[in-house]
Amino acid sequence: MNIQGSVIIVTGASSGIGLCTAQLLSEMGAKVALVARSTDVLKQLEQELPDSFAVTTDMNDWESVRSMVKAVHAHYGRIDGLVNNAGKAYEATIEQIDPDIFEEIFRLNVLSVVVATQEVLPIMKAQGSGTIVNINSGTSFMRIPGYSVYSSSKRALMGITLTGREEFAPYGILVSSVYPGMTATNFGVNKVVADEEKGASGNGPVRDYTKGDAPEAVAALIVKALEEGGAEYFMHDRMRTMENR
Repeated sequence: MNIQGSVIIVTGASSGIGLCTAQLLSEMGAKVALVARSTDVLKQLEQELPDSFAVTTDMNDWESVRSMVKAVHAHYGRIDGLVNNAGKAYEATIEQIDPDIFEEIFRLNVLSVVVATQEVLPIMKAQGSGTIVNINSGTSFMRIPGYSVYSSSKRALMGITLTGREEFAPYGILVSSVYPGMTATNFGVNKVVADEEKGASGNGPVRDYTKGDAPEAVAALIVKALEEGGAEYFMHDRMRTMENR
């Protein structure tokens, strides 16, 4: 994909990796559709990024997702890229798992990606091209106590992504996975925790996210995935080693 002039949807664009990705894409000349629940933040960002378009969207609400894609297409007349970045973590041991929260995590981390993809597919098919980048997690290859729900949701997303890559290739549509490691964003602060005082492991937070990679570095990897259209992109080589276990 040639980023300049392309229309790219970024979900979870109000903060963290999504925000940095939207900013970098805009700097490179893309027309960025800014998608998140935070209307005020998106509207301010829309003023800052040339030719961007803010669409307040609840990614857990399928009609909201469908309306968002329709609005972006109506606004720009095409959709060249989709970055499925919105997601949420849940820290709970298997013994502690709340089934309702389990469903919420899978709904956002997996099903919202499926619905957004389903909505952009007819548009990209008609164009004969398109690129979809799904933001996964290094935890897909790990066995971290307390993170079974989150890591399994990302493993499910891996399956969706790699299968979609095969299914959509005949239409000129590329699908990629990006695997960040621990990233210095509010993601860890905003996760759902089964035991607020001790954390799911009984010893407090599993990770100190402030020591993670800069979100700008992850954004650069996402842009690389959009430009190249390869299958998988890893922030750290050690993830490749874990993938082969």
